[in-house]
Amino acid sequence: MLKRSILGFLAFLTLGLVFQISSASAQTVEEIINKHIAAMGGDKYSGIKSVKMESSAQIMGMDLPSTTTVVQGRGMRSEMVVQGSAIVQALDGNTGWMINPMSGQTTATPLPEDAVKMSAGQLDLTGLYNYKAKGHTAELVGEDKLEGAPVYVVKLNMANGATATHYISKDTYYILKSNVKVAVQGQDVEVKTNFSNFKQVDGVTFPFTTEIESPAMPGVITMMVKNIQVNPSVDESIFAMPKN
Repeated sequence: MLKRSILGFLAFLTLGLVFQISSASAQTVEEIINKHIAAMGGDKYSGIKSVKMESSAQIMGMDLPSTTTVVQGRGMRSEMVVQGSAIVQALDGNTGWMINPMSGQTTATPLPEDAVKMSAGQLDLTGLYNYKAKGHTAELVGEDKLEGAPVYVVKLNMANGATATHYISKDTYYILKSNVKVAVQGQDVEVKTNFSNFKQVDGVTFPFTTEIESPAMPGVITMMVKNIQVNPSVDESIFAMPKN
């Protein structure tokens, strides 16, 4: 169960690539989001079609290498090595599958429909860009401070039924934190994610350090990005479920 959960939480890394001065009364949510998009790379950010990311997840004293490949709106494949075995999770359009030898699952098994629905955010590499066309709504709910840094608090109601509260820096317009509420097996679960160590790759800004906290996992998962490729050529057959 623990090993299944690890890959599920990678979804919230593709939501931060995925994916980030004045008072709230002086700026609308549209203006804040537009400045966020510009800070993330503007046209280059909105032009992301694919990403390949090599990372390391630090959890419970283990350092777990992983590779995630995403094609915008099309498919995702993530592989994580745990104790010498590769756990694979993939989305192929509206379907998904998983291989988890740690639980005795050595062949590909379809993901439940609700799991695919809630993982759909992994296919969106451009975050708040063009959010209305994606079926989301956004509202500015106020201002706050995050470890002393002033932030705008923007709530996003997503098309898949999940909600995300983004804390956007008033100085850099990066998303510093996201609280995402999703339904997992009929229960609401809130995942809190902190983003830091922002760097540019080919003109696009990414958080290279992500800290994830969830009631479904003990402690905090720290994801450290080792390498990112922007718009690499991807053989989309890697998203297809293997024939057992």
